[in-house]
Amino acid sequence: MTFIAFLHACLSPPALQILMVLLGLWVDRRRQVWGRALIGLGLVSLWLMATPQGASWLLQGLERYPAISDPSTLRAEGWQAIVVIGGGRQYAAPEYEHRDVPNIWTASRLRYAAHLYRHTGLPLAVSGGRRQGDVASEAHLMHYSLVNDHVVNVYWVEEDSATTWDNAIKTRALLAPLGVNRVVLVTQAMHMTRAVAVFEHAGFKVKPAPVDFEADLAHLSLLRRFMPSAERLMASGQAWHEYAGLAWYRVKMLFV
Repeated sequence: MTFIAFLHACLSPPALQILMVLLGLWVDRRRQVWGRALIGLGLVSLWLMATPQGASWLLQGLERYPAISDPSTLRAEGWQAIVVIGGGRQYAAPEYEHRDVPNIWTASRLRYAAHLYRHTGLPLAVSGGRRQGDVASEAHLMHYSLVNDHVVNVYWVEEDSATTWDNAIKTRALLAPLGVNRVVLVTQAMHMTRAVAVFEHAGFKVKPAPVDFEADLAHLSLLRRFMPSAERLMASGQAWHEYAGLAWYRVKMLFV
């Protein structure tokens, strides 16, 4: 698993561009034209992926689902529950007495799930497991945050999933015996396409409830759209990860 993670990192920005430049320097000694082409491609693509415009081009293919315009209609439309899937944790946060807490991605999902809960009264389910060495599951951290930070009730806690695929399969096993088949799914907008695909594959009817849209650049001038930043490079890397994950899940669905 560690080797696969390392290989995935090498084939994602910015490591992919760095490897292209290194390969270009090696090739340049024998085939100058090809070497310089690789170096140029690596540098230009690295710059572009670090800009708002480059990240937006990647994200537009992922942010397919619009925001929910009127949450108060969800119950009348027949949706039965709100499902929030984990997006990671911050380990031993010093400002929280060195406790593990939901990271910024998960915290954003929880905040929106609480917003939906207050508008709909739909029961909440959280899903997220633990890695080796973790004391508490991610779902436990999410449950704690929803109850103590947002003062909302959590009806179901699924603590055994390690991936988005697991989130869907194990949440389905938890809710299906209770007759819960139509769920409002909360996750980041860029992650929603992959999440919807696997939750529908598991047997749910899904109402996407995306948060944190990043593709819209209407507020930026043309010059600022092409100014590189570490933040936009991270967004491009996350989008790259989503495309790879979506492709893998599409293949997996053919056999499972």
